[in-house]
Amino acid sequence: MMLKMSFTHKWFAGLLASCLLFIMCMPQVNANTNETSPVSTEVLEQLIDPIMKEEMSKLHIPGAAVVITQGEHIIYSQGYGFADLEQQVPVKPESTLFRIGSLTKSFTATAAMQLVEEGKLSLHDDINTALKDYQVNGKQGPISLHHLLTHTAGLDELSYERDNREGLIPEWSTDAVRTYLKRQPTIFTPGSKFQYSNAGSGLVGSVVEQVSGLPLNDYMQQHLFQPLGMSSATLNLPQDRAKLAKSYVYTDNGHQEFPYAGIHFPGGGAANLTPNDFAPYMIAHLSSGNVNGKPLLKPETIKMMHAKQFSSHERMYGIGYGFFRSETVNGVPYLWANGGIDGFNSKMVLIPSKSIGIFITVNSGQGGMEMHGKVVDAIFQKLDLNTAPKTLAPFKDSGSMIKELEGRYELYLAAKHGWAKGLRLLGSIPYTVEAKDDQTLVVTGLFQNDGQQMLKKEFTQIDERFFQEVGGEEQLYFHKEQGTWTMTGPMNFSLERKASFESGTVLMALYIAPVILFMLILLLWIIRYAIQKWRKQSNHISGIVPIATLLQVIFFIAQFTYGNGEILYGYSLFYRLVATSMPLISSALAIYLLIRIFNGKEQDRWKAVNMVIAVLTIFYTAYLFYWNFLSIHFS
Repeated sequence: MMLKMSFTHKWFAGLLASCLLFIMCMPQVNANTNETSPVSTEVLEQLIDPIMKEEMSKLHIPGAAVVITQGEHIIYSQGYGFADLEQQVPVKPESTLFRIGSLTKSFTATAAMQLVEEGKLSLHDDINTALKDYQVNGKQGPISLHHLLTHTAGLDELSYERDNREGLIPEWSTDAVRTYLKRQPTIFTPGSKFQYSNAGSGLVGSVVEQVSGLPLNDYMQQHLFQPLGMSSATLNLPQDRAKLAKSYVYTDNGHQEFPYAGIHFPGGGAANLTPNDFAPYMIAHLSSGNVNGKPLLKPETIKMMHAKQFSSHERMYGIGYGFFRSETVNGVPYLWANGGIDGFNSKMVLIPSKSIGIFITVNSGQGGMEMHGKVVDAIFQKLDLNTAPKTLAPFKDSGSMIKELEGRYELYLAAKHGWAKGLRLLGSIPYTVEAKDDQTLVVTGLFQNDGQQMLKKEFTQIDERFFQEVGGEEQLYFHKEQGTWTMTGPMNFSLERKASFESGTVLMALYIAPVILFMLILLLWIIRYAIQKWRKQSNHISGIVPIATLLQVIFFIAQFTYGNGEILYGYSLFYRLVATSMPLISSALAIYLLIRIFNGKEQDRWKAVNMVIAVLTIFYTAYLFYWNFLSIHFS
């Protein structure tokens, strides 16, 4: 409808029109652009609210937020529970800051691709050509940006000294990356397989710094956060912690606050922002790289980031640059990424065909991604109403030997080199594979979006040694690596099949049982010495045995009470040099005892027993040496 206006009021009308235009161009909460959408604001509220309330109560999650975009608008934004339980501060998606952990990796990938567009970085050249302050060890083969972005660079897991308790984020990541590269060489040929890598994304962040000449946070502010209007986003922990949600861990004593940590590789997981400020990033990737007419990346670059850039099998969903790929049960493709840090857990899902983005974040990580997965699945079910179910055509192969795939496969989330190698001994995630019939496998283990619960899932073979979950999204591919069966699929990792004697349970028993024996030996020697004193006997008792066993026991206790918990933050100089040398001193004493026994100088009548104890001490020290618990390392 046209309105007649006097000349004197035209300036006001112009100002009003400009304001309206500005408002319309901003992402609007609850602005639904498609009235016929199956995920309207009202539908989402009815769908999501019951799930959030039930799951938050069941999983003891204090606070959460859900933000959903469609087109260029936020169509759903809701906070749940509390950002601060003690002060009863509610979660507000427009103002409460959350730590998003590894979702930062998608930002870092986007930053790197901006430099690729500018011709300052190459996807496939040796990354060393772009580096100024250090070089990447290429003994396994040259590493490219493509390898780093697809987690196929062959870098060892980053665990030791990954974080700091002071909450400090380094302005430049050069020193941290250089130190890591010196400590931990590559572990497989780049491009040969996937292994999720915090170090790889941290290295990409450092590459951005090296090429742009800016600290990563400054680069992100100038080229990503500010252009998208993500005013709260930063890689640094805020000075004013009042707006930052507290993180909690739930125990029998209730919720306990989880302290914030600083991360030395900011490109891998340092970002903090309000949930609403994550929306423009999703919109940009769903709008060919544009938000409000401002280009973040070229459309062809966005398409490249979303496309399959690596997969272990041609039929696997695979990974892009900064995004993992998958499909709904009915075959609708989508992109996703997860993030966890200091108890915060976040999930991003993009559905390009529907222009829908989903962001869910919580301030307690004990439930894993179970609640996130249920919310996303409920939305998928709404979207899949008009989509024909995906059929699974069984693979016909009379010669297939599905039984040979049975066994126990173990996932290790620890390094093969350096101080953190011991984490491989202390914990693994087991998967049991059983053949139900000549087409179906039953797999028991942890899966990406089902929380911390061990589940049984059935998989149908649809290609040679390639399996699709029945009624689900998971995929498995079995192949041999160096003669050993490997299962690729659960949480996108590759897991080796282990013989019973190689299982985590057996390895842990070999770690703990000798210490229990050392404790008993120490107690026995004390009793033996007390009895001899009580009887006033003068028989010689070796003093080497109790000292050697005591050193082993002290080190074991120190490692369990201090060492294991300090791996993420790094050991003190005293611990590295003194405490971790105790087993070595113990073995030196054991060798000395054996020499005394063999040359006839040892007067203790229990020579045979002493000899067994000495040999056990030496072998146990060698075991600790192999797992890099000592001041000198095996690898």
